[in-house]
Amino acid sequence: MRHKLQTCIVILSGCLLLAGCAPEFGLDMKVPSLPDPSGISDGGAEAASLRVRIGAFSDARPSSTIAVIDGREIPAQGSLSLVVQEAFQRYFHDAGMKVVMLDAPIVSGEILEWKARISPGFPVSEATASAKIRVELKDSQRHMLFRGVFTGEATGSHPLLDEEKVQQLLGLAMAGAIERAVREGGIQSRLSQGRIE
Repeated sequence: MRHKLQTCIVILSGCLLLAGCAPEFGLDMKVPSLPDPSGISDGGAEAASLRVRIGAFSDARPSSTIAVIDGREIPAQGSLSLVVQEAFQRYFHDAGMKVVMLDAPIVSGEILEWKARISPGFPVSEATASAKIRVELKDSQRHMLFRGVFTGEATGSHPLLDEEKVQQLLGLAMAGAIERAVREGGIQSRLSQGRIE
C-alpha cells in the first residue's frame, strides 16, 4: 500500500511539474513591438541625400493567427500593418535617409507571414517565429523600381516560455525581414534612380 501511495505521489508531482512548465497564453496576443535595428548603420552623406516615403503595408496573411501552441491558434490583437510601417520609417531613418511625406519614392508592401510556433516541453519549451514581407519601391510617378520578398526568423527556448518572450521572438523575426529589405535589398541604390519630383 505504501509503495502504491509513493508511486501516486511521484506521478502527481511529475504532472504538476510539467503543468508548471507549460506555457500559458490568453485567447489573443498583443501585436509585438519591433526592436531597434541591429544590422543597420548610418550611410553618411550618400544616404542623407536620399528621400523616401513610407506607404501602406497591408496584412495579407492567410489567417489572423500570430501564434500556435499545441495546435491552438492565437489571433493577433492590434494592427500588424501599423507596426511594420512604423518600423520601416524608423529603420530608414537610422540608415541616414530622409523620410518625407511627399515628392519621393514610396516604399509599400504586404505582410505575407508573421507567426510563432510554440512547442511545450520539459525541462524547456521551444518557440520559432517567422516573418515574410513583400516590399515594393515605386517612384513618385508610381513606376515600379523594385520588388522583393524578405524573410526573418528567430528561435528561443526557456523553462518558463511566456507570452512576453514569444512576442520578443516575433519582433526579432520581423525586424530581421525589414533589416534585410533596407540593408540588402538594393533599395538604397534604386532610391537614387527614383527621385522624380
